[in-house]
Amino acid sequence: MDTRIGGGGGWSFDPKARRSKNLWIEQEESMSPSSSSVSPAAAAAVTTLADSFTLRKLQTWDRLAVETLCNESFPIQYPDCWYDEVVSGGLLSTGLFDGENLAAMIVSETKLLYDCNLEDQGIVHENVYVTYILSIAVNKKFRRLGLATRLLNNLMSSLTDHPPYPRAVFLHVLSTNSAALSFYRIHGFEFHASLPEYYRIGEAYADGCTYVKYINGSHAPVTFTDVCKSFGNTICMPLKAICKMLSF
Repeated sequence: MDTRIGGGGGWSFDPKARRSKNLWIEQEESMSPSSSSVSPAAAAAVTTLADSFTLRKLQTWDRLAVETLCNESFPIQYPDCWYDEVVSGGLLSTGLFDGENLAAMIVSETKLLYDCNLEDQGIVHENVYVTYILSIAVNKKFRRLGLATRLLNNLMSSLTDHPPYPRAVFLHVLSTNSAALSFYRIHGFEFHASLPEYYRIGEAYADGCTYVKYINGSHAPVTFTDVCKSFGNTICMPLKAICKMLSF
């Protein structure tokens, strides 16, 4: 059994706590520039404020700040080797800084689909590159400012039409985390699969789910159910039309 957190790196950990920490996302969807409930003026103000933070790759000297932010944000503990990989370039790790203070961070990795966990290999039908978001965290003092949105948009921009041209961006999230689910849906992610008892939080197990956004010309795989529905529609539509004509 794979014991990696989020399928990345190769660090050992509790098999039931091995996944990404998208258990929580800042509850900023009501303040997100993408939200229809926000006025244009308010959205512009949030975007301007988010743009005032300095964006850069996380470095080795950021390790303590990264560890502090993760410990404050997530109910599950990362092993020390994960923090080392985040700040040493083993993963794509980007932070937003208010001066010298780490305000928010996003961690991801791009790899071939067949190098992902088995439960994720149905995202696309061929062995292409995909990007996995392991973690998004925002300091409590800086929530509702659109920082998670800026980090996600920056990541998506770096992946679109750039080598190695990943075909999908995906993540795992706690199925009861309504704020996170809303955040990802607003940003174009689609539900892909349920993950029963995917997370271990304390002594309890919690269900997760996979969300995917297809990029660089890709799309969700066509399933057998989709084929059946398409075939059924092809057969039924003419019959319905004939029946309607005969009813007159």
